[in-house]
Amino acid sequence: MQSWFIAWLALPVVVLFLSLFAFYLATAALMVWLTFRSPLSGRIQSFKGVVAPFFGSTAIIFGLLLAFLSNDIWDRNNQADRIVLIESNTLVALYSLSAASGADNSRLRSAIRAYVTAVVEDEWPRLARQQRSATTDAAMNDLLREVAQTGVSKDADVRKALLDMVLRIRNAHEDRVELSDDRTAVSKWAAVLMLALVTQLAISVVHLERPRPQIAALFIFTLAAVSVLGLLAIHEAPFQPPVFVPPGPIGDVLQQVPI
Repeated sequence: MQSWFIAWLALPVVVLFLSLFAFYLATAALMVWLTFRSPLSGRIQSFKGVVAPFFGSTAIIFGLLLAFLSNDIWDRNNQADRIVLIESNTLVALYSLSAASGADNSRLRSAIRAYVTAVVEDEWPRLARQQRSATTDAAMNDLLREVAQTGVSKDADVRKALLDMVLRIRNAHEDRVELSDDRTAVSKWAAVLMLALVTQLAISVVHLERPRPQIAALFIFTLAAVSVLGLLAIHEAPFQPPVFVPPGPIGDVLQQVPI
């Protein structure tokens, strides 16, 4: 059931990739037709003599913008990985400190396990749809309330350390929810897609002498550009399938916190 759910969420990305490939392949075919088959081919052929560095300049600009876009996406995914690890490590540290200080009790363990279960089972699917989980928010409040109780530990320093850990967990949770709504600016994607089209045009102008080299160059560039753009698109949202940050480290907390 979960695999079908992930496949359904990944469907828009697959459709986008195929649409991009079809669009750029169609523009490449149109350029070949205009150059060698259309009534305007004579005038277009008069531009013969444009040298390869003309294509290189536009390709370099396209590559630079693609690198900037990639950096934004990888940075967002690295942030998501780091936040998940901080959240899971702090949950384990919260239990370990409570156990070592004698503040461990069944209510605190139940609160930790309830929060982890809510994150893994309810919140993670909702993050893919950019939604908050009321169940997880309630579990977070219960955990904070349990640690804030004066009876959790007689040592004020220990109680303060436990409370700081819960606040760190809550901050990581809020950062994760906020990151699930973060997307690369539309203007950056528009600039990269427009420059890909301009680079196709530059390739076709450079190869006006013979149709086969033009077709080969356009197809290779189109395949390469759309493949890279497609890979970036599936990593655009760190918590959205088909490629997403898993909740595994947080779920592993259940194996370290006994019932």
